[in-house]
Amino acid sequence: MSASYVRSKTRQWAAEVATASTVPFHDTINIDTTPTDILWFTITFVSEFNEGTFCDRGFIEEGFITITVVSAAGEGDTTAIAAMEQIIPKLMEKVDPSGRLAYEAYEPIQESTLGSADRDYRVSAIINYRHTL
Repeated sequence: MSASYVRSKTRQWAAEVATASTVPFHDTINIDTTPTDILWFTITFVSEFNEGTFCDRGFIEEGFITITVVSAAGEGDTTAIAAMEQIIPKLMEKVDPSGRLAYEAYEPIQESTLGSADRDYRVSAIINYRHTL
């Protein structure tokens, strides 16, 4: 599970990106929410590696953040991909003044849907991060 600092800072930045891109951000982690927007995005977290412990200076955590863009079914992929192409660069521009969180790279957009079996259409992309204390 990603550190609370990674989660809170990323949520803050996602909200800023939502304002700048006009694609609404909805936090969906353990929250009962049913967004009514035709197009929106959310984030999830995976920590992969760490060195040290939270108690030690020099702690390093590496992982990834999955950005998922959701659009209404039947809209095609163009709208969702265009939204993701706005969100990723805006998130990658974010710089943590404390140096505790850095987004290092992102991976290509992937379809994250089951086609007509789903009630909406989703694409996702991963941003790799590094968190240090």
